[in-house]
Amino acid sequence: MSQTEPEVYSLQEAGKTLGVAVADIQSYIDEGLVEPGRDAAGGPVFTRVHMRRLWSVVTLSRDLGINLPGVAAVLQLREQFEQVRRDLATLVEIVERELGADAWDRLWPEGRPRPAANISVDGISDLADTGGAGGAEKPPEGPPTEGAAGGSP
Repeated sequence: MSQTEPEVYSLQEAGKTLGVAVADIQSYIDEGLVEPGRDAAGGPVFTRVHMRRLWSVVTLSRDLGINLPGVAAVLQLREQFEQVRRDLATLVEIVERELGADAWDRLWPEGRPRPAANISVDGISDLADTGGAGGAEKPPEGPPTEGAAGGSP
């Protein structure tokens, strides 16, 4: 994290950072698109994870013209996709642990490739993070990303 990026953003800071009106962010909260934390006075505060989700909401609604119920559906589908991706990665680990690293060669001797559980919902390969090879693209510009733990936006 850069020295100038705050740990949490107030409603006003989030609006300024994302280039949207405070009223727009409040409507995203009211629609349940983001659930911010609360400060001592009960006002909304946004972590980097919240900011990434807000950035997605802004991109989908303002830049792509999707209405808020549509944005909610897209975000829900993205979360479901990420869960399936995590489940597939777990399944691949289990198969390789139980059947050996060469399991894919034995299961598909004709040369079927190992399942690619390394593609994120953003379409960016996780191979760059794991030292693998292959066309990892530069991530899109946006708000601060969550830490190296790789949580969902």
